[in-house]
Amino acid sequence: MKRFSYRTAFWVCLAITRIAHADNATDKAAFDTHCRKCHDVGGTGTFMLERRLGKDKALLETRTDLADAYIRHVVRNGVVSMPWISRVELTDAELDAIARYLMRTSR
Repeated sequence: MKRFSYRTAFWVCLAITRIAHADNATDKAAFDTHCRKCHDVGGTGTFMLERRLGKDKALLETRTDLADAYIRHVVRNGVVSMPWISRVELTDAELDAIARYLMRTSR
């Protein structure tokens, strides 16, 4: 009976890990598609954040202070030089994926 339990636990963990990796790839793809052009090294968004907040907070993927609500607020309302992005340009599901990605990479 214990063998069955350990074997079952192993397969459940493996399945969860594969799902998590698939989600990570999907979330990263959403960031790459919608954000990376401006928020990568050398991008306009990164440049503007560095001017405003300093080099340590310029690259979104390395920040540790990004909260889910803040990410959503900035994307939907804009801030300083970043324009607001409508639900037509970026769906709520895509925004969810981007927020998840940034929350994962920032912790």
